[in-house]
Amino acid sequence: MTLDQFLRDNRTELITRTRAKVAGRSSPPVDPAELEHGVPHFLSQLSATLQTQGSDGTDGSTRASHDAQPAIGESAAAHGRDLLKFGFSIEQVVHDYGDVCQAITELAEEHGTNLSIAEFHTLNRCLDNAIAGAVSSWSQERDRKQADNRSDNVLRALGTLVDQAEATFDVLRQGKVAAGGATGNLLLRALVEMRALIDKAGAK
Repeated sequence: MTLDQFLRDNRTELITRTRAKVAGRSSPPVDPAELEHGVPHFLSQLSATLQTQGSDGTDGSTRASHDAQPAIGESAAAHGRDLLKFGFSIEQVVHDYGDVCQAITELAEEHGTNLSIAEFHTLNRCLDNAIAGAVSSWSQERDRKQADNRSDNVLRALGTLVDQAEATFDVLRQGKVAAGGATGNLLLRALVEMRALIDKAGAK
């Protein structure tokens, strides 16, 4: 059985398991129906990407996941803003997508469904793009909201970048995504922007 078929056959169970994992952590209470950009949307986009990939191996998975990146990033960005609205921390935003991946791999193992190398690459790249999109939008939205209430823009911006760097580094440290992907690039941008802010503040 292909991963795409597995996702379609077990969609309801995967959504249920993922939401149970979210509820099992010390997360704020959320009406699952309100998080329409989260798990259900990601599963649909992952299936679509796998269908585009076909059976031509890792090169196909790279092209397919690259083509899917804008749509996955946009949905993840909306999901990140939703999670901020409900009071989720940036770490919980990362865990939210990690729970999706864990639910897929756990259920696949229970069913004896093996992921091909190409399918694993596609899952990893789509997860990478989703995490980067959600973390970035969460940070930007919190920055925007805090700008209305705080005058110290440099400290506010640095705080947001530190949170973003910590969250993305944690994903990379755990080996959930590759360092050279979208999440790694997000960490690099955060570090570069932190250095620029510090240099700017020191020049005054």
